[in-house]
This record gives sequence, C-alpha cells and structure tokens, in this order.
Amino acid sequence: MFRTTLKQIIFSGLSIGLLLSSAFGQPQETSKALAQTVPLADVHRHVQRWVTPEQLKQQMEEQNVGWSGAVGAPFGPWDTEPYAQLLGKKYVATAGQVELSSIYAQHGAGGLTDASLDTYTGLLQKSEQLFTAGRIKGFGELILNNQTSNPNVNFRRKVKIDSAPIEAMFKIAAKHRGFVQIHSEDDADSIEQIKSLAAQYKDVSIILSHCLLTANVELIRTLFNQYLNLYCEMSARSRSHYPNIDNERIRQRVIYGEDFAKEEWLKLIDALPTRFMVGTDTFNPNVNFEKNIAEIRQGLLARLQPASIELVAYKNAVRVMRLD
Repeated sequence: MFRTTLKQIIFSGLSIGLLLSSAFGQPQETSKALAQTVPLADVHRHVQRWVTPEQLKQQMEEQNVGWSGAVGAPFGPWDTEPYAQLLGKKYVATAGQVELSSIYAQHGAGGLTDASLDTYTGLLQKSEQLFTAGRIKGFGELILNNQTSNPNVNFRRKVKIDSAPIEAMFKIAAKHRGFVQIHSEDDADSIEQIKSLAAQYKDVSIILSHCLLTANVELIRTLFNQYLNLYCEMSARSRSHYPNIDNERIRQRVIYGEDFAKEEWLKLIDALPTRFMVGTDTFNPNVNFEKNIAEIRQGLLARLQPASIELVAYKNAVRVMRLD
C-alpha cells in the first residue's frame, strides 16, 4: 500500500512538473494561434530618416501593427508631423528625445540636468501646447542612463533621473494625463531616482524602456508591487538586436528570440500581465523590423498564457497611453 501511494505521489509530481514546463517553456496551440493574429502596439518605434511615412504605414499594415511610436527620432527627421498626418492616431507622438539629444550634443551630460537652458525652456513651452492640442501623448524616450547599453561610446551618459528639468516634464505629464518613457539601466542610484518620481507623480505612467535592460526579475517584480504606475516595454531584449551573443552581459539582456523565451520572464509576465508592453527599437538601419516582429510573436507572445497575450500585445498600451 505504501509503495503504491509513493508511486502515485511521484507520478503526480512528475506530471505537474511536465505540465508546468509545457505551460511556461513551450507554446500551446491556443497561444501560438493568438500570437500570430493579435494586433500589436509597437511602443518603441523610432521614425528615422531611412523609413518614410509611407514605408512605416506599409510595414505596420503588413505586420498587423496597430500603433507605432512612443519615442522620438534622435537622428532625424526632426519633424515627425508627416508621420502623424499619414497615420493619424495610429502614430504615438511624443516630445523630449530630440531635445535631450541636442542638449547632450552641445553641453554634455551636465546639460541634461540644467533647467536653465533655452532648449529646455522651449521644450516645456512647446510640449504644453502639443498636449493641449492633442498632438502628443507623452515624453520619451528620455535617455538618462545608457552608460553600458549603447554601442556608440560618444552617446553614453548617466545623469540624475529626478533632476529639475525631468521633474518639470513630469508635472506637465501629470497635468495632461501623459506618460513618460525613460531609458535607464538598473544601477541602484538610478532605481532610487525612478522610485522617487513614481512615488511623487502617482498619476503619471512611467514606461521603463527595455525593462531597464536588467536580468534581475525580482527587481522588476518588487518595483511593480511597490509602484502601480511603473510599466516595462520589452524592445531590445530579443536575440536579433545583438550580433555578438557570446558576451555575458548580452546573454543576460536577451530574453527571447524566434524560438525561445526565458522561463523566469514568462512567469513574471504571466503573473503581472497588465504591466508589460512590446516594441521593436529600430534605432539603426541594421535592426530588422520584420524579424523583430517575428521574435515578439513566435518567441515571446506565443509562450505566454492566452489571457496575457492581448494585454501585452496592445491592450496595456491602449489603456496606459490612452490610444484610439
């Protein structure tokens, strides 16, 4: 009797283990089918000079991307209005990235925390007008700590995230129910500064670009549990973004590819599915947009529970960014 009971316990344990492994490691048919057909909100799409408004529109239609943008065009075109005119509400316009890039180019990292600069004064005045006219939805991408996450050494910086000019943008975002998308790495001091802003501006949704490029799942879980206005977008966490995956830091940053996703991240997303979004981050011409979409659909979304897929694919972005 004891041996029979023991065998049943062992068999049950193995069965549960296999079921959990299947649920989190391999895509189920329902998830696979939904991941291929669900519309996407690409909340990290730079409209760079090598992609015309017509080309962006075609790419979105071919890949079933319902919304694109939520970040700026740091390398031009400086005027993104043609994209908004062609795509209408499907283009998620923001302010801040071009201006911060200009400040950094002219004044270095120190300039990014100097609220007295004319560029900041102009940005704040113009963003008030753009919000009022309904022409932007938020600020971003505000690159404030990318000291190890940009291949161009001359573009790297780390500054105080809750500095006076950034707080000024948060005040405007709070007034207009806008979001702020911040690019930061997971340094302890940067995290504390983000937490300070999240606590002070509870009505402002803070989108963490690339989910802080962290490998620390528990850090994200803790932040999300503490601050309900923090969200992650998962661009630049896919295999195709990195030509050299032999580097240990890069291996930690990669979360998914076309045929895999890390189990600990799948578990976290399924546990907190209202807090994640997707993006492609085509920051240079070598980033293959179509391959990125395939990785999002086949690698990431297809391995989530069916109830999570639509939320992560587009519904969270629609709700948080107030998209139409």
